[in-house]
Formats: sequence, C-alpha cells, structure tokens
Amino acid sequence: MSKITYLLGAGASCEYLPMVKGFPEKLADFKDRLQENIDIRLHIENKNLASTEYLLHPRGKYAEDLIKYINWLKEKVDIHASIDTYAKKLFIKKDNNEAIKELKKLKATLSCYFLLEQSFKPADRRYDNFFASILSSNSNGIPLLPDGINIITWNYDTQLEKSYEGFCTDSSLVYTGLTLNKNIIRLNGTCALPEKDNTRFLGHCDFNIPFLEEVIKLFKNFTTIEGEVVGYQPNISFAWEKKDIEDKVKQELQGTTTLVIIGYSLPYFNRETDQMIINAMHPTLVKIFIQVQEKEYQSHKERLLTLYDVIAMKKFMEDKIEMVSGTDLFYIPDDMPR
Repeated sequence: MSKITYLLGAGASCEYLPMVKGFPEKLADFKDRLQENIDIRLHIENKNLASTEYLLHPRGKYAEDLIKYINWLKEKVDIHASIDTYAKKLFIKKDNNEAIKELKKLKATLSCYFLLEQSFKPADRRYDNFFASILSSNSNGIPLLPDGINIITWNYDTQLEKSYEGFCTDSSLVYTGLTLNKNIIRLNGTCALPEKDNTRFLGHCDFNIPFLEEVIKLFKNFTTIEGEVVGYQPNISFAWEKKDIEDKVKQELQGTTTLVIIGYSLPYFNRETDQMIINAMHPTLVKIFIQVQEKEYQSHKERLLTLYDVIAMKKFMEDKIEMVSGTDLFYIPDDMPR
C-alpha cells in the first residue's frame, strides 16, 4: 500500500506570502498595505474612521508598537541571510537573557505579521485544488485527509488551515479536523495560537476590523508580563529548538513510499533536520518527486543527494528522483491513497 509524504517549503505558499528574497520588500510597505485594507473594511463595514483610528494611531500603544516591531523585523532581515539565520544566532546565545528576550520578540512579531499578511488575500489556490482532490467527508461532516498522506512543512503560515476551512460547514472543525491531525508536522511551529480557544480562529481569518483588533490583543499578550502569566507564548518554534521532533518524524513518516517536495530548496542550513526526515523514510522510499522550475531542478536534486553519506546509496537513489516542472498545481502522484 502506498504512503505519500509531502515536504513543503516557502515556495508552496509563494502566490500570497513572501519568500526570502521578497521578504524585505513586503515588510517595507506593510504599513501602507495594512492601512489600505483598514480603509476598505471601514467602507464595507460602514464604520466611522474616528471610532477605529486608534488602530494605527499613537493613541493605540500596542498597535503602534506592532508597527515598530515590524519595522525592526525589516532591519534584521536586511542584515541577515534569512529570519531563520537571525533566530539561530539568538538561540545559540540562549544563556544570555537579552538574546532570549530578542528571540521571543522575533517570534511574536513574525506571528502577528504572518497572521495579518495572509488575511489580506484568500488561501493560495493550489492548496484549494490539493484539498479538493484528496479530501473526503465523514458522518459528522468533517473533511478527512486520507490515512496514507503526511504533510511536513517548514512554513510558519497557516495556509493549510485557511484553505481547509473552505471545505468545512463550521469553522470550528478546522482545529479538530486539521490542526490536531497527527499526519501534519510543523517543523517551525505556526504563526497561529491554536491551543487557546479565543485565538484559535485567527489562523484562517480574512481581514476585517474585529480581526485586526484581536491580532493587536494577541501582540499585547505576547509582549507583556500580564499575557505571559496566563500562558501566551508565540507558537513559532524552530526545528532546532524541538527536542522531541525526531521521535514524531520517525513515527509518522516510517513506511513512506513516495516523497513529494514542493517549494523547498533543501538549504544547507536545514541539513541536519532534512537528513533526519530522509532517514525516517529511506527503508521504504520508492520514488521522490521534486516540483520546481526546470532551471532549479538540478541544484535541488544535488542538494537532496548530499543527504546520503554513502556514494553507492547516492547512485541508487538518483534513479528514484524525478522532476515535476509545472508549479501551478501541487503534484499528485498516481498512487495517491483515497
């Protein structure tokens, strides 16, 4: 029986969310785009500007602080190869109290930024097509992933939840039907905070004024002692911070027959975790598909093969790797479980 594992990187959400190269530009004009969306919603919701002006006005301290933090995030992105690079730098200095505070600030800012950024547009349509192709429904009306499919993602975003909600009769089903699904592994955690009932919905909301108010409240709880005391901590947690991630990966990915890599370049930075993922699947792995633009395929393939230490094993696996050149839809293998 086939078992399919999808390995997703930033390219899997690139239609609506920034990749590493486009991140500084997105952060630079974020305030303008946020204000534009506020103006649109004020008109649609027929609200008086004076009643919501505090959202981006100095009178709204936490809204102002959130914009300051996002500007600070851009400064860090400008001088580092990636956000992950800066996070790793802070993590290595974890015995330093200032570094610990800075890492939490980074996670809090990233979380709120991604919640807002992805609220401006619908879910990446490729997720919609993917779910439409594979989901079924149980007797309670909950959309179900086939048992033989795993999704392991490096992304902080909640595009999976946002798309999945469109197949639900009630948005509350997203948490039980997808977020808690053991076959979905989030290597870097998520920008949402699903553990708390009052914030669970934020990961799959479209932008409106009440939603913005809730994100600002979340930011306040992330950045104040009062919020920390009642358990508000950013849910982004990088792979190198998770001591139990290897056990979960081995348990869920064992028996994988087909690996589909989408939007992920297998950077050296993530090599240790990627090697652990490949090792968990290797004994039963029959086929590997790399979905990427043709000009990038060879470099992705070479980086994948470096995860195998033995030369003979590299040669053996090379024949199992195939390119999927089209990127307009997520690739679905012929042996996809139903």
